[in-house]
Amino acid sequence: MTFVSGVDGGATKTVAVVGRLDGTLLASARGPSSNYHNVGVGKAAKSVRTSVLAACRHAHVSASNLETVVMGLAGMDCPRDFRVGERVADLTDLGRQRMVVHDSVIAIYAATLGRPGIVVNAGTGSFAAGIDAHGRTIRAGGWGSIIDDEGSAYDTGRLGIRAALRALDGSEKKTAIARLLVRKFRLRTLEDIVYLVYRKPMTIGEISAVSKMVAQAAMSGDRVARDIFVHEGRALAELVSAVARRLDMTKSRPEVYYTGGLFGAGSIILNPFKHELRRSVPSFVLRHPTFEPAIGAFILALKEQGATAQGPILRNLRASYARYAVNTR
Repeated sequence: MTFVSGVDGGATKTVAVVGRLDGTLLASARGPSSNYHNVGVGKAAKSVRTSVLAACRHAHVSASNLETVVMGLAGMDCPRDFRVGERVADLTDLGRQRMVVHDSVIAIYAATLGRPGIVVNAGTGSFAAGIDAHGRTIRAGGWGSIIDDEGSAYDTGRLGIRAALRALDGSEKKTAIARLLVRKFRLRTLEDIVYLVYRKPMTIGEISAVSKMVAQAAMSGDRVARDIFVHEGRALAELVSAVARRLDMTKSRPEVYYTGGLFGAGSIILNPFKHELRRSVPSFVLRHPTFEPAIGAFILALKEQGATAQGPILRNLRASYARYAVNTR
């Protein structure tokens, strides 16, 4: 029997799923980051391989029976990245056919199943991506933490730390973020956070986690923290607007799917996001994605085998995903 696998290779974790060509998911597994920018080519390939093999073991499937493995990898931002991504895929030695795509592509298919729409992600990084009626996909944002990633958990955490230190300078208003940082990291003084950031140094994931403290402060009414979320919400809306303009969707009431941990802050980010988006896209439908990104990679793997996520295949996928979601989340 023939099987396919989909992989979501992110900056903080890797998720692999294995299933049949009839759309039935059989198992999943998780592993560490497979972003080669963060962990290197060898470790990225190892993370993908071990995650897929673990999913195969859980499904009682021989990896030798994998026909297609689609890998949606973070950090695929230029032609050189894709060449490196192909090396990562080849080093896994999985599947008769291996396909590497940007992680925004699997997010699109997980959300829209290949139908027209836009997905915006506010995770460790950020991006918006869309697909039109002709299957054309484009992306905005997602250029990495040094030069971009506004609207991400990383940027929120970074701005939170900066706001606390600027309050210490007296150049900005006092904020509860400072007290939360001192408590969380057991600092003698707030200035000690600078040592952690630069000398330890703090990882992208650790700075991203500070976004939870910013959210906590914002939910308690802290004005500085709330302003940070207003900024991030507007930045995400600008990404969606850029995609909508390029796909000629600004007047067509597009479906906009939102995903990523930062949206867990709820209305403090969703309200400024919606308000800003209406300036350029007057009417839209806001939805949660149909599936998580790894399933988008699985759908693309099915597509490579000539199977479309509709009819009986989609019904099998939905039914097995309900079991999969209960067992793995």
